[in-house]
Amino acid sequence: MDKIGFESLGSEEIDALKELGNIGVAHAATSLSTMLGKVVEMNVPNVVVARISEVHRYFKDELVSGVVTALEDMENGRSGYLYISFPNAEKVAKLLTDDANLVESTIIELGNILSSSFCNAIAEMLGIVLIPSPPSFAFDASIAIVESIVAQIAEKGDSVIIFETELREKEDAVEITIALIPDENFLGYIMKMFGMLG
Repeated sequence: MDKIGFESLGSEEIDALKELGNIGVAHAATSLSTMLGKVVEMNVPNVVVARISEVHRYFKDELVSGVVTALEDMENGRSGYLYISFPNAEKVAKLLTDDANLVESTIIELGNILSSSFCNAIAEMLGIVLIPSPPSFAFDASIAIVESIVAQIAEKGDSVIIFETELREKEDAVEITIALIPDENFLGYIMKMFGMLG
């Protein structure tokens, strides 16, 4: 059986994925603003859908801080992973806290909020129950982390959805990359949403 893929996605479907991403990060921004007592904004200006074989184009060898979250679908069990990378973790932490010693804990907490918000947005849009695991902190080359995730679901999925995200506090902004690596069942839910599967 051929793997389900995103080859036939058009601009409307990409826009729908971008909307999904913006809903997720907007929820996260609201939670952050409430927690920190200041206005934090987030948006997804671009979404890239890539084959697993193409991930080297989007993830590099530079060491970055990030978090990995496993996704559990109540019906089918493990459904994929979220990998959130922070190419400039120190700047992200500085936007959110004044304590330079709290970089790792700040990244983990932000990853936790982003993962939960993304899961809620995805689950609501797809009409499923999706539960994130507690995020695991990772400091490594982003491509190495993605490859380790891919190795776990290589037989069950063939696509990566990359949400290029911006976090802004006042005039300061920093880029974050959120990668959704779905297995075939999860990918099927998304394709059904687009009306591409029966």
